[in-house]
Amino acid sequence: MKPVEKIPEQMVDQYSMGGEIPIKYSYRDDSSPLVQGEMNSNYTKEVCEDSLKRISMGQHNYYGATDLHLYAALNDHPITDQDVCVIGSAHPWYEIMCLHFGARSVTVIEYSERKSFHEKITYQQPHEGLDIKFDSCFSISSFEHDGLGRYGDPLNPNGDLESMQKMKGVLKPEGLMFLAVPVGKDAVWFNVHRVYGERRFHKLTEGWEVLGRYGFDDLSFDSDINNGDSTMYQPLVVLENKKETNVIS
Repeated sequence: MKPVEKIPEQMVDQYSMGGEIPIKYSYRDDSSPLVQGEMNSNYTKEVCEDSLKRISMGQHNYYGATDLHLYAALNDHPITDQDVCVIGSAHPWYEIMCLHFGARSVTVIEYSERKSFHEKITYQQPHEGLDIKFDSCFSISSFEHDGLGRYGDPLNPNGDLESMQKMKGVLKPEGLMFLAVPVGKDAVWFNVHRVYGERRFHKLTEGWEVLGRYGFDDLSFDSDINNGDSTMYQPLVVLENKKETNVIS
């Protein structure tokens, strides 16, 4: 079913956090078979080999500096011999990066069906059950879409917050979350993505302990760089799955 173009009136208050966050409009339909077919063309051994070569050279893919921050974070927090989960995949870059950094296995959770091109990578859809808990998880430009309908997911004003909290049950105790989302002044660009300022970012990371942050500065939450359809400023935070709360101030 085609994603809706406007937020239903009865949901506006929840999406805006009681009017605290502005709602702006852009639109994408990435649920269509044509779009999904184009994405699936990336999942080949040839793409894997090319990506491994580029990753070994320290190059970045679509999200630019976010990948460079991730390289630094993985040097500080190794994933060697770990079972790793990757949330969302429009290109197999991050699951391949996990292999490069020595992951034992990689499970990708993605709304659309994907076919694996590597014996260590498994693709699952959200409705399928997981039979293991993971040592680490990557969520690079993923949770900001949850609940907006762009990828065929159901509308849910708190879809991002609920997904993030569900990850606490998917990760082992003290498991790590490598998280990147668009950061700037709080906003909902419906149905494309959310931008996380101080209000929403603190809610997203509530209940997690911050071990490291990469690419943040004192003005990150006041930036206008993501004020539109682009989400190229996505700094990285490494979170630990603990009960205590220690969010970025």
